[in-house]
Amino acid sequence: MSGVLQGELHFRPARVEDAPQLAHIHLQTWQAAYREILSERFLADLNGGVSQRTAFLAQALAGDTLSVWVVELDGELVAWASFGSSRDVDASSATGELRALNLLPRIWGQGIGTRLWGRVRDQLVEAGYTSATVWVVQGNRRALGFYRALGFVAELHTEKTVVEHDEPLPLVRYRVPLVISVG
Repeated sequence: MSGVLQGELHFRPARVEDAPQLAHIHLQTWQAAYREILSERFLADLNGGVSQRTAFLAQALAGDTLSVWVVELDGELVAWASFGSSRDVDASSATGELRALNLLPRIWGQGIGTRLWGRVRDQLVEAGYTSATVWVVQGNRRALGFYRALGFVAELHTEKTVVEHDEPLPLVRYRVPLVISVG
């Protein structure tokens, strides 16, 4: 779904009351992005986790434990990203992490994800981070192309597999510098 963006975009920090829509966007994103990568059972099981995801997001937003920015298109929430300090044990304190970037599939290919990353990047730089990482499911060609176009590069020997819903998810870590040194 690529095309010309039509409508008014607004970027803002997420609020607790956004949690149900954020969970819905997460569900739709994963069901579309991983249709050819993960099993039908895994994707169907995500439906049952929406209330848990909503509760997690609401609690994290209320407790200020998660930085989340959202995108509204003509007043409707259509995308969100979460970010903060890296959770990786081998990361320096100057490393930020893009933890999630979810867009409704109907807005893919319109530059909204790139613009949202720009807002997140600015927030990470403002917080003092000099680089950022993101974990990507191997085989997710759309995500890999997106992150590579933004300058993210795969880090050698960072492959790992996590298990969710009894299914292995092979991940690889990507990194991008946030501050370009001159000279």
